[in-house]
Amino acid sequence: MNMKRLYVVLLAVIACIAAVEIISSVSKSMPSNDKTFSERMDSLMQSRYGENEPGAAMIITKNDSVVAEGYYGIADMKTMSPITENTTFNIASVSKQFTVVGALILQQRGLFDYEELVGNHNPDYTADFWKQVTFRHLASQSSGIPDSRDRSNRHNMIYATDSMSKSYFPDVEKLKFAPGECYDYVNPTFILIADVIEKITGLKFVDYQQKEIFDCCEMANTYYFNPNETPMNQSHGYVIDSNGTWVEKDYGEETFFATRPDGGIYSTAKDMMKWEKGLRDGIVLNDSLLNDAYQPRVSVTDSEWCDYQQRANTYYAMGWFVDKTPNYPVKVYHTGDNGGYQAYVAKYPSCNVCITVLENRNDKDRWSMALEIDRLLKESRLID
Repeated sequence: MNMKRLYVVLLAVIACIAAVEIISSVSKSMPSNDKTFSERMDSLMQSRYGENEPGAAMIITKNDSVVAEGYYGIADMKTMSPITENTTFNIASVSKQFTVVGALILQQRGLFDYEELVGNHNPDYTADFWKQVTFRHLASQSSGIPDSRDRSNRHNMIYATDSMSKSYFPDVEKLKFAPGECYDYVNPTFILIADVIEKITGLKFVDYQQKEIFDCCEMANTYYFNPNETPMNQSHGYVIDSNGTWVEKDYGEETFFATRPDGGIYSTAKDMMKWEKGLRDGIVLNDSLLNDAYQPRVSVTDSEWCDYQQRANTYYAMGWFVDKTPNYPVKVYHTGDNGGYQAYVAKYPSCNVCITVLENRNDKDRWSMALEIDRLLKESRLID
C-alpha cells in the first residue's frame, strides 16, 4: 500500500471514530424514552410494595400520553384481591381542591366571589372577625380560625357529620392571627365553602359536585364517601400494629373528622388523570380562574402555627400546595392522609406532567418517593 492510500485509510478510520464518539455523546444527552422512564418507575414502586401486602396505584402522564403506570399489592387483605386500574382509594385531603373548584365554577357564572365575607353568609356567626374572613382565606388555609373541635368524644370524632364538625364555629371567640397573615392547616373550614355552594344552588353538595365535576370530567369511578354503600372495587386502608399485623383502618375508622368537603372523595388513579385533563383543557374552569387558584397565597415554609408540609420553598394556594424548588419548574400538588390511606397528586403545569400515587397503607415515607419521582422526571427530560 503506498503512502497516499495509507493516509486516506487513516483519515477514514479517524472520521469513523469521531462519528462514533459524536453519536455516543448525542445519545447520552438525549432524554430517556418513555419505556425507560416507565421501567425506572416500576422499579421504584416495586421496591416500596410487596405482592401480598397493601400497595398502590400509580400513573404519570405527559400531555395526554401515559408515560408510566402500575398497580401494586393488595386492595383487600381478607379476600387478597389485587389492586387494579379500577380500584378506588380515599384521596383524603386531595378532596379540598374539588371543593375549591366547585365554588370557582359558581364564581365563573357570576353567582359567587371568593372575596365575599364568610359572616355575610352565616348570620349566626356574630363575632366581629367573621366580617374580616373571606372565602379566599378559607381556601388558602390562612383564615386564622382555630380548629377547636371536641376531641374528647371518640365516637363523635369517628362518625362526625359535616354539620357536627362545623358546630363549634359560632363559639369561636378570636382568631389565631389576622386573616391572610399566616398559614395554618385547618380541615373544617372547607365545610363552609361547601355550605355556600348548597345555599346558592339549592343542591346537596355531593350532588352538585357529581354534576359539575365528576360527570363533566367523565370520572365514573369517583364518588364521595357514603357509610351505607361500599362499591365492590373500593380498597381498604391499612396500618401496621405493634405485632407487625395489617389492621384495616378505612375512612371514618381512625380519623379526626375527615368530612366530605375536606377529605371525603374516593377515586382511581385513572380518574385523577381525567380530573387533571379536565382542568388543563378548560372543561370545568377557564384558564384565568384556574391560574388564580394556583397562585401562592401564603408561605408554608415560614409558618409559626403549623408544620404540615412545612418544607423549603413551599406555599399554599387555594386547595393546592405550591413547590418552588430551585432548578425545577413550579409544582402544584396536594397530599392526603386518612386512616390507612395516603395520596400524592401533583402536576407541573408548565410541562403538562401529572403524577398520581394512591396508597392503601400509611407506613411509607411519601415525600422521599415524591423527590425520587421528580429526579427521574428531570433525568428523563419529562420536566425542564
